[in-house]
Formats: sequence, structure tokens, C-alpha cells
Amino acid sequence: MGDNFWLNKEDKALVELVLGSEAVEFFIWLATNNILSEFTPPGGDLRVQEGLSRLVEGSNWTYAIYWHVSTSKSGKSALIWGDGHCREPKTSEKQAENGDKDKRSLEGDRRRQALQKIHSCFGGAEDDNIAAKLDSVSEVEIFYLTSMYLAFPFDKPSIPSQAFNTSRSIWTSDSKSSLENYQSRAVLAKSAHLETVVFIPLKSGVVEIGSVKSLPEDPNLIQTVKTTFAAAVAQSRTLPKIFGQELSLGGTKPGPISISFSPKVEDDSAFTADSYELQALGGQVYGPSNGIDEGEKLFPVRNQSVLSSLEQARDDSLIQSDERKPRKRGRKPANGRDEPLNHVEAERQRREKLNQRFYALRAVVPNISKMDKASLLGDAIAYITDLQKKIRTIEGEKETSGDNNKPKNIDIQDIDFHERQEDAIVQVSCPLDAHPVSQVVKALREHQVVAQESNVSLTENGDVVHAFSIQTPGGAAEQLKEKLAATLLK
Repeated sequence: MGDNFWLNKEDKALVELVLGSEAVEFFIWLATNNILSEFTPPGGDLRVQEGLSRLVEGSNWTYAIYWHVSTSKSGKSALIWGDGHCREPKTSEKQAENGDKDKRSLEGDRRRQALQKIHSCFGGAEDDNIAAKLDSVSEVEIFYLTSMYLAFPFDKPSIPSQAFNTSRSIWTSDSKSSLENYQSRAVLAKSAHLETVVFIPLKSGVVEIGSVKSLPEDPNLIQTVKTTFAAAVAQSRTLPKIFGQELSLGGTKPGPISISFSPKVEDDSAFTADSYELQALGGQVYGPSNGIDEGEKLFPVRNQSVLSSLEQARDDSLIQSDERKPRKRGRKPANGRDEPLNHVEAERQRREKLNQRFYALRAVVPNISKMDKASLLGDAIAYITDLQKKIRTIEGEKETSGDNNKPKNIDIQDIDFHERQEDAIVQVSCPLDAHPVSQVVKALREHQVVAQESNVSLTENGDVVHAFSIQTPGGAAEQLKEKLAATLLK
């Protein structure tokens, strides 16, 4: 794919300005080698979202990502996006902002455009583009959202895969070392003012957490993360089955991803959470989103990381005073109620069921031209139509074969019984066309051969043998044999 990965040189320049050249080259490498479509996303709900949000909310951590181990059909392994949670830094955590308001607005819009370009270059539809629905994208948001497109194959050196392969946590709390560990994301991490990054290995993947503050290493936190997430992944739900098999996308199993954000807040007393959930079909990510619920959720997604539609769901507000805080992209409850209307939850459940049905459909359709829902439905219709044609053909062949093999009822017109001294003779007569040997008799007549004598006998195997005694004209027996065989076997 190479440079053709970008729509044009201007798009590449824009993305390179926001993400940095190293990130751009990494994206090109991922696309050229089809890394994102090669590896299978995790199946079912990993149940790590609650743990990720607890790590971030009310703490000094800015974001948390769970990188899940995936194995391709060729046997290669990689760390791919499993789930994540992110919040905007509080006012007290932010560094002094440079430039005027207009300049910051321009930069936010540029980041949004860059995110849209990445979405388009990875094959995402415009209707499924989260960036298009955002007024502006912050430094933390662009870092977090672009991370979803990444994968870390074990055969290519990276800090996340190093932590997993060595089973040792990596904790850096100074800007220089952290930027080195971010590797291709270094420019984005610097822009977001991230100073601490931690990679904690699990049996099933790696938990990455980062902060805009410099935080000293905490062994207790590392152990807590290992214990909590190991238990959560072990209890994760499996995908529903169809025809006795787990749903999969062309040999892949869709896994959970939710892009969860907590918006900007002025203090620690209250915040409103927005959550963007992505869902996938085949090799892409798209679909509606919901808030972070306390109950179980199913967030289907695909690791090819093509971002999808933004669904603003419910607000889980922690209000400690009568004064309401301004909400960011949240859905306001009707009539001044503190809780959202029930129809929001009902709509969320309806969308989840609909996406599961799309998974079921994708699992049984072998050839998918594109990964959007409209194309999937078109491919499914074509596949079903083809199956119906094949069924009709097979049924027709079966019917014809059955008619040929089905023994015909012989129209017996007369039965004569002649008793003799020591035996008896039974004579059965029927029309020639109704008799099984009619073709033989007709073939003999066609070649002007008269059967002088014939008899019927039974073999030990239960076969009926008709023997005809004929006279060969001029001794041409071999020639007559060939003619009869050609007539009877045609």
C-alpha cells in the first residue's frame, strides 16, 4: 500500500504535522503488511472496562489501555487494542497553554481533520466517523483515539511486546524516558504532556496507563492491576453461538472496545462521563456507543480500528452540590430529571442486539466485499440467492435420479398356469414398453436380430439375469456385441 495509503500528499502532510513522521511511517507499515486485518480481536466482553475506568477516574492517571494478545492464522502473535478509558486533564494538571484562543482552536480542528484522514485511509465510512461529530479534538483525545489503530507484533520490537515477553512491568516517570517508550506515539505523547507511562504484563495482554504527572513507581498498584485484570479477563463472557460455533469474522472473533472519555472538569467534585463505543463487522470498527454502565455490556469491535459512529448515551453524574456543571456532548435528562429516560437504555439494548445479529450474519457469509453494514447485507443477499439456486439444482437432480431409479409398476395383463406331471409352467404377459427388458428387445430388433430363446434366473446376490439366445449373422458376433452395447449404454 505504501504512500498510496494516503489519499494525497496534502493529507499525508497534515497527518504528519499532527502525529509526527514516525507515527505516519508506522501506520504505513501496518497498512502495507495488512497487520490490522491479520489478527483476531478478542471475543465477547473482556470485562476490563470497569477496571480501566476505576484506574483513571478520581486518580492521577489520564488514560488506561488494555492491549490484548491475538494470534493470526499463520501462528504469529501481536498485541492489539482490547479496551480503554480516557479523561481530559483537570485544570490543576494542565500546563500553561501557549498561544491565543484562535490558535488553539485551529490546532484542535487540525487534529480533528488528521483523525478523519486516518479513518478514511483505513477504509472507514463517513457515516461512521467519530471525528466528524466532534467540534474539536484535544491533545489527549488524539493520542488516545489514534492508539486504537495500532498493533504491536511480537516479531517487531516494541515496549508493550517487550513487557509481555519478559513478564516484567515497565515504569518510566520522566518525560524523556517516557517519550522513548512511547516510540511511534512520542510526538502525540509530548503534545499531550504525558510524563509517566506504565506497561503491566498479564497472561492475556498488557495494561498501559499514562499520566500528565510524574508519578513514582508503585509496586502495590502494579500488583493490584495484575490481580484485578487477570480475574476480569478469566470471567469474560464468550460470544453467542450460531450453528454450534462461536461467531467469527472470516476466522476472526469480534472483541470488545469502548472509547470512553470523561470530559474536561474544573475540579474533582463532579464530572460527567461520555463514552464512545465502537462496534465492528469483519475487519472494521463501527457502530453506536453508550455510557459506562454498572451492569454487563457487550461492546463488539474489530481490531482493524476504523473508527465509527458517535452515540451520545446516558450521563452518570456525581453531583455533590446544587450547582450543575456544564455537560460536554452529554444527553440531558428530560423535564429536569436527574436520570435519563428509560428509552435511552432500551435503545442501547436494541442496538446491541442488532449488532449481534450482524455478527451472526457475518459469520455465515464467506465472501465480504466491503466492511460496512450496507455491503454486508448486499453480500448476504447474493450469498443466500446463490444458495437457493444450488438447493433447487440439487433437488432437481435428486428428483430426476429418484425417478430413474424408482422401479416402475409393471402392468400385468395375463397370468397363465400350466400344470404338468412333475412341475408347472407360469407364464406372465405384459406390454413390451412396461417390461424391464424392453430396451434389450428393442435393441435386438433395431439390428434385425431375433431372440430364439430366453430365460430368467436369480443369482445368489439377488440379481435377476435375463439370458437371450440369438443367431449372429455371418459370425459377426464381436461386431454385433459392440452395436448392442452402444445402443443400450447411450
